[in-house]
Amino acid sequence: MKKLLLIGLIAALMGAAGFVAGRYLLQPDPDASSEAAQAKGKSVLFKMPLGKFTFQVLQPDRILHIVVDMDIYIDNVAAFERLGGAGGKARLRDSTISAVSDLSETLLWVGKGEEGNLDKQAMAEQIVLKLHAAFPSVQSAQINTFFVSDTPRP
Repeated sequence: MKKLLLIGLIAALMGAAGFVAGRYLLQPDPDASSEAAQAKGKSVLFKMPLGKFTFQVLQPDRILHIVVDMDIYIDNVAAFERLGGAGGKARLRDSTISAVSDLSETLLWVGKGEEGNLDKQAMAEQIVLKLHAAFPSVQSAQINTFFVSDTPRP
């Protein structure tokens, strides 16, 4: 019984000593607080990965298969939480599929061999413009993977 009491007393003393020492050892860095104050002026964007989308673009002599993996960035934490749920993410993904499929129709007249020269940042901006109408909190998008392959049309 004395051993248990001694172990409990030592644990309590060590916890108190750790608490007191922690208050003195972990003082906030004054430079970090000034950086945090500067960061408050900037907007924070929350990343939401949407996954991969695959599209087919039918051209007169070939079929383009386009695979796009993208993330979107949302500026409002409440909107991020609302869209992060199953229903919100499904609506956002459906709107993104609609925007990317509209964009893929503009690829109908891309010449053979020019697929690799497409500007991914410009495509992401066009997708964001289409998404921003339905989801005002969507501020930016990033295309992680853009892969195009073609097959001859029978």
